[in-house]
Amino acid sequence: MNKKSFIVAALLGSVLILFLFIWNEQREQSRELLPPEEQTITINGESLPTQPDVMLAIDPASQTVLSHLYEGLYRFGTDGAIEPGLVEKLERSEDGTVYTFTLKESVTTEGNAVTSQTFVDHFRKLVDDETNSPFSFLLADVQSAKEIGLGQQEPDTLGVRAIDERTLEITLIRPMEGFEEIFAMPAFLPQPSVTSWDELETNGPFEFDRMDDTSISLHKNETYREADNVTLETITIQSESNLTETFGMHPIPYDFDTSTIDEEVMNIEDVPRSGVFYLKPNVEKAPFDDVAFRQALALTLERTKLKESLARAEQTTERLLVMDEEAAVAELEGDANQLFETVKKRLKTETIEIELLSFVDEEAREISTRLKENLEQLDGLTVKIVELPLGDKVRKEVSGNYSFSLSGWQPDYPLLSAYLTQFESDDVLNSSRYANESYDQLMDRARSTESLDERNIILRNAEAKLLEEAVVMPIYQAGRSYLVEKGYDQIGYPVIGPSYVLTFSKKYEN
Repeated sequence: MNKKSFIVAALLGSVLILFLFIWNEQREQSRELLPPEEQTITINGESLPTQPDVMLAIDPASQTVLSHLYEGLYRFGTDGAIEPGLVEKLERSEDGTVYTFTLKESVTTEGNAVTSQTFVDHFRKLVDDETNSPFSFLLADVQSAKEIGLGQQEPDTLGVRAIDERTLEITLIRPMEGFEEIFAMPAFLPQPSVTSWDELETNGPFEFDRMDDTSISLHKNETYREADNVTLETITIQSESNLTETFGMHPIPYDFDTSTIDEEVMNIEDVPRSGVFYLKPNVEKAPFDDVAFRQALALTLERTKLKESLARAEQTTERLLVMDEEAAVAELEGDANQLFETVKKRLKTETIEIELLSFVDEEAREISTRLKENLEQLDGLTVKIVELPLGDKVRKEVSGNYSFSLSGWQPDYPLLSAYLTQFESDDVLNSSRYANESYDQLMDRARSTESLDERNIILRNAEAKLLEEAVVMPIYQAGRSYLVEKGYDQIGYPVIGPSYVLTFSKKYEN
């Protein structure tokens, strides 16, 4: 292409982009918003929240509701991505260890200001042993947090302080680019006190209305700092559902036939989540203490054969870091049958029987059955499936009293390290019993690396080590599907944290 042709092509491309932009704007303006009394949404067949305390809420239902009642330093936007909430400006010191946040003005439903001291008090309470929050570890990189957790220092020594009403300073023990993104998680929402749902003093786009055995209702908070941009008047979440009803939102059950949906009335939204399911061996138990045996199993996996057993939003994956947008560093290579034969010769046996620990759950049963058929392609291997209720299964894994498990992991924060720390030698969650000095060194290097890009490269290498040694055998990434009534717009679906975000959602004439 000559220079003149290139310029013409570029101009035509620019004109086309401008045309599409204008057309989309005009199309948006031509849609008619429903009146305020019809700006409501009902989420049908959804679990109800159980825990009003942001520091203790671990279930997605509670985290989702709390994320609509409060606004913290950061929040999940309409596209599901993390964006500033109450943060107006962020500055980092030259050495990268001191974060200074300038806050926007915000008041609670009781008319009290949300200030930098509100966050100081909240963070101190979060790391306090007496709070017993499962999320206190998220502040481990803040000055004195670890010492406070060990009872060696008092909570008021935490590296957070209020310089003035709208200036919050946080001091880290090491520079950590991207650290601020953890503040979007529900545990950091500014909750001054908590008793029950109907007594919460909140500062978010919605406030509590009512709750009974089958539903909870929220209504627009007129004191919210961006109330003018909030269109929905009411959010209702109810545990009962009938998928033949064509209104609001419906989480789609695992075994529901979506071909029955009237696509002129309802949309289907398939939403990826941060969770990942995998096969997890206990590397202290024979024959899983043999890396060649683990590799033979990993190489035998044919994930495409599992697709029919997965829910529609779930996707097979060979990655542990399913939130990573970059390609994997390395893939496991080798011949499964040859490796398995060497293991049998070493053990002087022609047959090996292993036990696969699984959940008492319809989908898990389907997946486990297919995994058994898949793995038993290795000549001489027998797989026995043992199903346990979730609580019993977790206790068995934590105690190390298992050999091989269909397991899963849902990260608590939006950084790649969230998938990997559980495989460090001294981590309390290391039920795999994996202990590798070079892996631990990679994780230590990542922690001491300021640049987010450079840190993620190290973490990908750590993932590669786990995959090459078949310490973890990824199967699929979690996902969720919703039926959504046509006409609703700007519903956010975060990959991590709350299940959905309705802050700036609105309903148009269909």
